[in-house]
Amino acid sequence: MIITFKAIFRNNPYTLDSIKAILIEEKIEGSVNIMPSKNSKFISYTISAVFPSEDCLNRICSKITTLDSYMTMF
Repeated sequence: MIITFKAIFRNNPYTLDSIKAILIEEKIEGSVNIMPSKNSKFISYTISAVFPSEDCLNRICSKITTLDSYMTMF
């Protein structure tokens, strides 16, 4: 089952690479789509993937929340 969630960050040029690195580290193949706000001050990252367990999903979400410029996740 594919799980999709969003994380909102202040605009930071390294966030996308950091999110992708977390997925690779956890051996998760998924997609990360970006949507900047109207004035590009914020960026929404939509992450979609199949996670092998709830623990894996929780680990990834926890790591994402520690990234610089993180604001919220839903």
